[in-house]
Amino acid sequence: MLDLTSKRMEELTGIDRYKWGNIRGRKQKVNEDYLEALNQAFPQFSYWIMTGQTIPEAGQISPQMEKARKENNLKIG
Repeated sequence: MLDLTSKRMEELTGIDRYKWGNIRGRKQKVNEDYLEALNQAFPQFSYWIMTGQTIPEAGQISPQMEKARKENNLKIG
């Protein structure tokens, strides 16, 4: 998603950094607790996390759109 360390993901979500590492390493699957934590930490990505689609006019963007927005100082939504 974003260039965040497992430690930073733990800080943002309250879920243990080693569990995030296991997910990244594909040793563990994401469940509803992880999805809920991600949606709480990144509300602008909620729709994208669940569907893979975006609705920029509603402020629902992807991490790639967020990066482009920051790089180009653009507003979305």
